[in-house]
Amino acid sequence: MSKKDIFTSIVRVKGNDRYNVVPIKSSNEVDKELWVEMSKVVSRIYVSTPIKRGSVVCKNILNSGVDIICTRDLID
Repeated sequence: MSKKDIFTSIVRVKGNDRYNVVPIKSSNEVDKELWVEMSKVVSRIYVSTPIKRGSVVCKNILNSGVDIICTRDLID
């Protein structure tokens, strides 16, 4: 039986002097076997401000049916 949990990480913010990163999480539980590959994908993602909590950063990551969403508001 594979273990599942919410995936959390950070993504980089570009074009903003105040913020360097923003926290993200998966919209649903994900198999822990996918976490390393998800980390590789997330490490290549940049977002720009403004971004609102709940905004989708990556839709259907690794064809898992799970979205990656922002967990904090970043307002210029």
